[in-house]
Amino acid sequence: MIKTVVFDIYGTLFDINSVQEKCEKLFPGNGEKIAKAWRHKLIEYTHVRQLVDQYKPFSKVIKDSLEYVLDRNDFDYSLSDVNECVEEYYRLQVFPEVTQSLNDISHIDKVIFSNGNQEMIQKVLKHSNIDSSFKHILALEEFGMYKPNSNGYVLLEERIPYEKQKILFVSSNKWDIVGAQKFGFKTAWINRNFSEFEYIEVEPDFEFQSIYGVKNLM
Repeated sequence: MIKTVVFDIYGTLFDINSVQEKCEKLFPGNGEKIAKAWRHKLIEYTHVRQLVDQYKPFSKVIKDSLEYVLDRNDFDYSLSDVNECVEEYYRLQVFPEVTQSLNDISHIDKVIFSNGNQEMIQKVLKHSNIDSSFKHILALEEFGMYKPNSNGYVLLEERIPYEKQKILFVSSNKWDIVGAQKFGFKTAWINRNFSEFEYIEVEPDFEFQSIYGVKNLM
């Protein structure tokens, strides 16, 4: 029986592409292009920094990755433009089914596990009025690491008073599922884009197209 459900935030509960509207406003005709490239570069930067042991706060890597995208594509921008886009991470749109899905499993302990910092996480949760749904928040910025560093999952396990078999780890990010699966958690991959899970020798225990599916496991 599942006793705790652990949720990733970015791309799982909140739609990262919701920054596109602000990007479009500041860079007309390029909002989608910038938003997608920004997300890709952000993930790349965190993974490379983890590999070479050069940690930088996630909030700053968000800014660095956006500036790279703007510079690489020769956009004319100001510091104010960058700050406006970065601030959208505090106001991301929650996916449509998330609020009801969290209510459906209100009897189960729920935990947030994220690369962000406490302030970022608390603000975005409060913005969508789902902050009261979670018992704990584990922000890896506090420990100077990013997922899928295995030490992060160790810290997560230490915060939850149940055996691994009673913990369900939920994420839309394949690399996050791989980290949690290899560590020994039960995993549910939220495959919103109907893509393939191509990692060799690792597969999620469950696969859903939205958070709705999680309640069926309770």
